Amino acid sequence: MDSLAQNEPSRFRNRLRLVAICLGVVALLAGISVYAVSSLTAFLPLHQALAEEVLTSILNRPVEVRGPVDLTIGRRLGVRIEDAFVRRSDDTSEEQARAFEHVSFDSGYALLAGDISVIRNYRMRGAEIVYGERQPRADRSEPTLFRLPSQITNSPVLRNLELSDVVLRYRDATDGWNETLRIHALELTTPEASGDTDVVFEATLNGTPLSVKGKVQRVDIAGNGYRARYELVLDFPGLSSRTSGTIDTSSRIAQVEGKTASVSESLQELSSSFGIVSQLDGHATLDYAYKGPLDQLVIDGLQALFAVSNGDQIDVSGGIENSTGNPVVDLDFKAELADLDPDRDNLFAVQVTELSGNVSGSLNELSIDRAQIRTTAAVLNFDDIGPISVGRIVRHPDDRVGLENITIQAGPEDDPHVLLNGQMEDALGLKGISLDGIYRFPLDQVLGFDAGAKPELGVLEGEVSMNEAAGRLGIADLSGEIVETTLLDLGYDLSMPELRTVDELSFTTTLGIPEPARLLNALDVATDRAFPAIGFDGASTLSPKGVGLTGKLTSGETDLEADIRLHKGDEKGSRFLGGAVTSDRMDFADLASLIDFAQLGFDDDAGDFELSEDFKKTLAAQIDLDVKEIVTGAKKAGNLSATAQYADHLLQLSKLSVNYIGGTVRGDFALNMTSEPGTASANGRMEKFPLKRLMTELGLSSPISSTVYSSFKVQGSAASGQAFLKSLSGSVTTSLWGGVLPGRLLELSGMSAFTWMVTGNDNNTTKLVCAVLPLKFKNGTATTSSMIVETANVQIVGAGSLSFRTGALNLSFLPRAKRKQLVAIVSPFELHGTINSPELVVKEGGAGRAIGEVASLPLNLIGHIFRGSGPVDEKAKPCVLPKNSTPK
Repeated sequence: MDSLAQNEPSRFRNRLRLVAICLGVVALLAGISVYAVSSLTAFLPLHQALAEEVLTSILNRPVEVRGPVDLTIGRRLGVRIEDAFVRRSDDTSEEQARAFEHVSFDSGYALLAGDISVIRNYRMRGAEIVYGERQPRADRSEPTLFRLPSQITNSPVLRNLELSDVVLRYRDATDGWNETLRIHALELTTPEASGDTDVVFEATLNGTPLSVKGKVQRVDIAGNGYRARYELVLDFPGLSSRTSGTIDTSSRIAQVEGKTASVSESLQELSSSFGIVSQLDGHATLDYAYKGPLDQLVIDGLQALFAVSNGDQIDVSGGIENSTGNPVVDLDFKAELADLDPDRDNLFAVQVTELSGNVSGSLNELSIDRAQIRTTAAVLNFDDIGPISVGRIVRHPDDRVGLENITIQAGPEDDPHVLLNGQMEDALGLKGISLDGIYRFPLDQVLGFDAGAKPELGVLEGEVSMNEAAGRLGIADLSGEIVETTLLDLGYDLSMPELRTVDELSFTTTLGIPEPARLLNALDVATDRAFPAIGFDGASTLSPKGVGLTGKLTSGETDLEADIRLHKGDEKGSRFLGGAVTSDRMDFADLASLIDFAQLGFDDDAGDFELSEDFKKTLAAQIDLDVKEIVTGAKKAGNLSATAQYADHLLQLSKLSVNYIGGTVRGDFALNMTSEPGTASANGRMEKFPLKRLMTELGLSSPISSTVYSSFKVQGSAASGQAFLKSLSGSVTTSLWGGVLPGRLLELSGMSAFTWMVTGNDNNTTKLVCAVLPLKFKNGTATTSSMIVETANVQIVGAGSLSFRTGALNLSFLPRAKRKQLVAIVSPFELHGTINSPELVVKEGGAGRAIGEVASLPLNLIGHIFRGSGPVDEKAKPCVLPKNSTPK
């Protein structure tokens, strides 16, 4: 018993030794097995299968492992995989699979039981991924890129990620693209039990360094994903950008909301960093907010400013719907253009100073609305330009980016009003533009009527060609005509070598309106009057030498030909307008009809044209006028010649000469506009006008037949005709020569009744020898001291005043018999009252005069018997006053 009791502990120890030995053998065998499984080539298929399963779970896409898989046994299991081919889907072609040279990570041994959450320090290295032309959206309905943020953020495996030596290439031999992004390192570092991830991205784009650094702070969302705040900073030569916001990864496609601010100090450096050549330089800023799922991101509050080195400034604002899918833009733009040649010695160049409008629609169907072009001469408005599409974006061998197969269309798709096709060789520099096409507009729509409302107006159609000859974008040719109508004929041809600064232009046009009244009726302008046919054939030019206009305008039987040039004046900054206007026949009725037609046919609200003060100050003009025949009703004038001049607010019509109703007017006329309302002046002479016909032409009746001569030098206010008379100053001398006066009462005032009776004639008229009426004006009041009216028997001298301001008359007349009389008693008379209502007062008349004549008759009769009534003094000059003969 004692012996058995003593041996029991010994047997227990032996059993423990045996168990330990067995366990050691099992461990050794297990180690040998694990080593064999992890090291022997015979187990490679198993390694690859396990690796494929693990990578497929991590990357969430099919993976095929073709290279060796090394397992390192230690405190943690180390895994190294070579030649892993990652497919985007099960049906991804062999060529489209992404091959990674090395994939490695370490994990706990629970990985062998399928738990990938124990994986840490995931690394992928050595891949070259080549992209070609983009596939249709149907083949990539949910791009991988948009799933990555949710996948990386939600995966505990990828919180610590290192991606290196990955090359992304985009090749498109057709369009000349061959871009390379080489990722040197993409590191996501997340400490254990931390929600903060540091992001470091280092790469080169076409050899130019590119880096992104930032931080992501995650917060768990009930086990479905994370809501994280992020802030990332991008540095790229020529560009610095910062974005921050929040990301929600609870769905397959993450939702984001944030803001981005970008600055480029050198646009040329930025384009060079992309490997693109462009002459465009300057600086730019871009700010915008974004929101929504990554594949349908909405950009709002976009503000972009481009300040180009040549002085141009471009502002863009608005938003973009679905910016990461099929973008739909709604952007307002405003471009303020600098004068590229401020020292240009050309006063007539028209500079485009501003472009503005709205661009909207998808990228393949853009349209431009509310477009406005401001120039130094006018403002042009356009609307509904588009759709605009670009077929190809190409990269030329010289590294410029161009646009090809540009199509600009307006109007119905099946029958567009405008269709232009062309290309742009340098899209960034807006250079090398060429566009050719056609336009066809129903004229009723051009004039604001509803489509198809007025087909009888016809169609405006033509061709347009734009190109950039000599580095300047211009209109090589714009020609057109109106067709499909009998209401009017119109043809034109325009060329404009440069659009930005228009300093050269050539425009020719022909217009014919056979029946203007029919055209007005077609425009819904009611008129029952007849208009003469209207025509125009001419050309206008603009060049560094100036502006030219030549042409012929016809209206009925009236024709006007003009050859006018506006060019630089002798002084710096001045302009000179010169040339000639001629006409063989000018009928004022035709001109009035032309003016009436224009007023009826054009909008009265178009506004009045007014010259700027600067233009008035720097303009001088001299235009010769020559009109062979002037017609107004049944009246005619001819041989009008004059020179119209303007300088320093002074408008003159000098050396005027015109023949009218047998007489001639010559003189100089002027309008001084230095101050309001201006001053009108005239200095000249009228010769050989038949008085009776002249008065009839003026709508007045005249009992006097005589020939009128007049000299004048006057001035007055130009506010109105009445204002001119009321402010009239200067002198007017009018003379009448020959003719007869009705009746003989005028001679009675200076003759005795007996003499008056015995010197009468058979037709009871008075022969007028002459009349001289000298008037001096001051502030609308005329004074005279020596008016003379002379007949064969009597000379009457007048003096006094008349006022155009008050209308008052105050004239006195003293008759004098030119023959010796039996009775030497005369009858002075006066005119009082007003011009419109004169009052005649005869002095020493009536019964007193008759008694005086009878009392003195015996004495005078003796002398008369011997001397007769006396001869007229033949040596006396007509209408010359003898001494002491003027009225007292």
